Amino acid sequence: MAISYSWKITQMTKKTVGDNENVVLHVRWELTGTESTTGTSGKFVGATPLDFDSSSTDEFVQYGDLTEETVIGWIQNVVVDGYWDHVVEKITEEIEKVDDPIDEVLEEALPWSTGSADVTPVPDPADV
Repeated sequence: MAISYSWKITQMTKKTVGDNENVVLHVRWELTGTESTTGTSGKFVGATPLDFDSSSTDEFVQYGDLTEETVIGWIQNVVVDGYWDHVVEKITEEIEKVDDPIDEVLEEALPWSTGSADVTPVPDPADV
């Protein structure tokens, strides 16, 4: 199964920290995985807090200069190094539910249940 991934930022939380305005402290995001053969997609929705060190602002990016790619890079640093396997597992499970579904059969639909509409009656040999 070959899956391609697409990141999307859906929300950010920001506040003033020291002399720095609009510091992004929390990001909500989605990662969509699409299976290349079937085109089936699965999605993982996440939320990631970000650390900000106000004593080291050399790499600080002004809020107006942020791009989605920059913020996605921040998220990837946390997710890929932390819980990437879990994210991929959940996306893969969603894809498999569509591409290789499992049917649950309730008690009333079991082959031996008398109330089952799916039961094929066996002819009585006396009637043949």
